[in-house]
Amino acid sequence: MRDIAVDLAAAGGAATRTALRALGHTSRQIGAAIARGEAQAVGRSWVMPPEADASIKAALEAGGVLGGASALRSYGVWVTDDPGLQIATQPTRGAAAVSVGVRIWERFEPDARPWRVSIVDALAQHARRVAREHAIASIDSALHHGLIAEHDLDRLFAMLPARCATWRRLLDPQAGSGLESLVRVACLDRGWRVESQVPAPGGGFSDLLIDGWLYVEADGDEWHDNEKQAGKDRRRNRAITDKGDRWLRFGYAEIVHDRDRTIETIALVLAQGRPGLRRAS
Repeated sequence: MRDIAVDLAAAGGAATRTALRALGHTSRQIGAAIARGEAQAVGRSWVMPPEADASIKAALEAGGVLGGASALRSYGVWVTDDPGLQIATQPTRGAAAVSVGVRIWERFEPDARPWRVSIVDALAQHARRVAREHAIASIDSALHHGLIAEHDLDRLFAMLPARCATWRRLLDPQAGSGLESLVRVACLDRGWRVESQVPAPGGGFSDLLIDGWLYVEADGDEWHDNEKQAGKDRRRNRAITDKGDRWLRFGYAEIVHDRDRTIETIALVLAQGRPGLRRAS
């Protein structure tokens, strides 16, 4: 006899009764599991574990599925600012107003996990609702994690307004984080030459290299607060300086909440010019 808890977990935390029956669970067994508290019924069609994900449950109870930024987060894709629960609902479906979250009334293809929209639909829904740089950061993230490929980009940009076509040349699947993407796009807008994830003096890779000599790190502070990593950072910074180049390091708040000032700092260093090789003592 199959374990309904295992099958619900394999489905990502929610499955339809039809899907569970296809796996071999009878309607009576599903009802018994719900009665024992091993699962819970959500709406007429869905079954979830007792410790159900609140966002998925709310979307299903509202007659929709996770869409936009909410779906992207479930895929592990970067979303700069959390807009709250977004519930994708087919426009042909009658559904009442929701007390939690907002509806996205659009046609979409469901994911293999049908409690969310497909990754391409999620990116398209999100990109239509955020600024260009934030949309690019999310698409970069999906590319970096292997969630979409080149042919998916064709479909994605066909779903977006024509003005968005120029975004495609700004994408970079090498970007290791949304923070890198936000800085990179802003630097490209200034006309600077930007390379991503380049080998750095002292070992490892630097997030960004601007105009061939300014190394820029876009740090998630929780990672670089680690003393071992901080030691590697210091050695790399010294090696960059010894080489005659410059480095800058910015944290989450500086990039997300004070990006204009961050870019002005980069511009100031570039205006000072490459310092040249340090003389050996």
